[in-house]
Amino acid sequence: MKRAIYTQVEQFLLDDDFISYVMDRTPDNESYWASYLSAAPQIRAAYLKAYDILTHLDDCELLTPEQAESLKQRIFKTLHLTAN
Repeated sequence: MKRAIYTQVEQFLLDDDFISYVMDRTPDNESYWASYLSAAPQIRAAYLKAYDILTHLDDCELLTPEQAESLKQRIFKTLHLTAN
């Protein structure tokens, strides 16, 4: 799975694979994202902020309530699609 190097938080938050990784960590996706970070350490800040947003959506002050709700719906949709 080859992808561009993300430099923006939004790019991570729009990636279904990243959402699945954060919400349902498995050894395979752990390995992939560790390699991804190793290949481009300059993206670490965006990666960590996106990770933090996804794991703390209910407390996130970086998003409006509407944005948080929209992201939650996207997460549920992503997880539902990968489960089927």
